[in-house]
Amino acid sequence: MKINSNLNLKQSQVNNTNLNEAENKFKDLLEQEASTKTDQKDEQLKAVSQEFESIFLSMMFKQMRDATLKSDLLDSGLSREVFEDMYYDQIAEDAASREQLGIAEAVYQQLSNNS
Repeated sequence: MKINSNLNLKQSQVNNTNLNEAENKFKDLLEQEASTKTDQKDEQLKAVSQEFESIFLSMMFKQMRDATLKSDLLDSGLSREVFEDMYYDQIAEDAASREQLGIAEAVYQQLSNNS
């Protein structure tokens, strides 16, 4: 009888140890998943902030173009307008990707509540 009770006690300790190990592994997996999701959200937020800067710059460039004097010397048709819009969009994307203006960083900091 004594052998059986000791055996049951040892089995119980082994089961508790296995349960604790499994619980710790599960907690670690949850923490890893949470940190991965946070990292993914940060990357998405940075991308959206950079896209916002690009759109802002594009709008600014188009307003600057509209503020200049027009001349009838060159063709001012629809094709030119479409080309210029695409050109200014590309210039704005390139400028935003260089991260020199800081608009994207300011938007990211504001939305992520990081100081």
